[in-house]
Parts: sequence; structure tokens; C-alpha cells
Amino acid sequence: MVFDHVDLRVADVARCKSFYDAFLKEYGFRGKAQPDGSQLYYRLEERAVREVIVLNGTADHRPNANRLAFFAATRADVDRIAAAAQSAGARAYEAPGACPEYTASYYAAFFEDPDGNRLEVVCR
Repeated sequence: MVFDHVDLRVADVARCKSFYDAFLKEYGFRGKAQPDGSQLYYRLEERAVREVIVLNGTADHRPNANRLAFFAATRADVDRIAAAAQSAGARAYEAPGACPEYTASYYAAFFEDPDGNRLEVVCR
């Protein structure tokens, strides 16, 4: 496990929820609405919570140049997960492909969530 949790800001949780439901499901995350209007996603491993991602609504949120990159074990996984993101409404979608300018084995897809946060799925 590399991170404990990610606090991801979006302007509209309801607008982004269906995207993250589909995208994070590909990684084994489950979603749970929170009483404060946020959406919690968690991944279980051996019946214990591992990683957590929380969508927190901030009405004045504006995306920036930060990018959150998600690991994929194989190129086929990149293709599958990117297709799920695209079907869920990913914006500024760049299809999976080799990125030799990073490393010889870098293979990734780039896109944005419905609020414009930059995401990536990558295999090295």
C-alpha cells in the first residue's frame, strides 16, 4: 500500500459520482455515500480497508495541472480501465498508447473526470 487516502476535491459530487463509481470499480473500490454529501470509496484486502478515496464537494473548486496517476499491471489493464473511464464520461480523453518520452515501457491513457481533474492509468 502506497497511500492511505486521497481527498479529491470536485465542484459537484453528484455530477462526478457515476464516473468514479465506474472508474474505481475497475480497481476494486466500493462506494458509500456520506452524511455530509461526500462520497467515500474504499478498497478491501483480506477484509481490511486499504486505500480510500473521498470525493469532497467544494462549490468553488477549479481543476489545476495536478494529475493523479493510477497503476495498472499490464497494458491490457490500461486498455480495459481507460475504456471504463471513457464509457463513464471521461473528458479530454487520450486513448492508451506508448509514451517513450517518459520511459521505453511507459504505456498510459490520460483523461479528466467530469469536473476537469486530471487522471491517468499507467503501466510501466
